[in-house]
Amino acid sequence: MRRLMVLRHAKAALESDSGKDFDRPLARRGWDDAVDVGRAMRERGFAPDAIVASPAKRVVETLAALAEGYGAIDPAYDQRIYNASPGTLLEVVRAIDDDAQTLLLAGHNPGLQLLLLALTRDRIGEHFPTAALAVVDLAAASWADVEPASGAVVDLILR
Repeated sequence: MRRLMVLRHAKAALESDSGKDFDRPLARRGWDDAVDVGRAMRERGFAPDAIVASPAKRVVETLAALAEGYGAIDPAYDQRIYNASPGTLLEVVRAIDDDAQTLLLAGHNPGLQLLLLALTRDRIGEHFPTAALAVVDLAAASWADVEPASGAVVDLILR
């Protein structure tokens, strides 16, 4: 069995100084929410062996805030995750080294919610808000073996 933790970036500012979506920072509320999610992860014993994330500024800042509440983390950034389709996100998941039993995947909607729907057939309450963390147990011996409808949501942290 594998465990996938799916984290949507926290609430971001509507604009960036550069005018580019990629560069939008977190809003103050987003920072606070991500710290709270990190605390909840720590309290519930959720410990990722690997973290892969979009390099967009709001995701990088979400993980920095998460670490304030959780403790030190060491994310790897993958450009493919930025505004990715669920198919691309599944490719990223399937490429994870099998030494990792638990993966934290951090990025953007709608791709993350659609990935969760494909993996679990759970509608996650019809939306997956900012700073949401879904914990999914997958019936797969290897990350490469992860298939649609192979998982179940076992916990959901919402802020």
